[in-house]
Amino acid sequence: MCRNGLIMRRRWFVLLTLLGFFLALAAGGLLWQAVETSSVSVLQTRVEAMKPVLTGIRLFLIALVALAWPVVTQRLYRQGSIDAVQAVTLRALRWRLVTWLVVIELVLGQNLLGQVLALLQGSRV
Repeated sequence: MCRNGLIMRRRWFVLLTLLGFFLALAAGGLLWQAVETSSVSVLQTRVEAMKPVLTGIRLFLIALVALAWPVVTQRLYRQGSIDAVQAVTLRALRWRLVTWLVVIELVLGQNLLGQVLALLQGSRV
């Protein structure tokens, strides 16, 4: 790999990491301000109201990854960042990645594991 490509990768990694940090910091600041100006129960009601919207955004992003994957892979191949074997490997990994993203969304985002455990505990009583 050429040195210029490595420098660009590092630059993008640092920039995206900083972007993620500042977005998390902004979200934390907004939540802190919301807790300071209103009660926790009001904030909890707002979060519950936003859950369907946030779920829709996460599912949209998963679908975007699934649809954009071949385009991004082809562009990387045309730029010379990856060779033909790597392009074929990446295309083969697309559905594995999307499947894992959906599993993570079900387990963490939808609390499927917690719901199953609650259902099992309810049937034992």
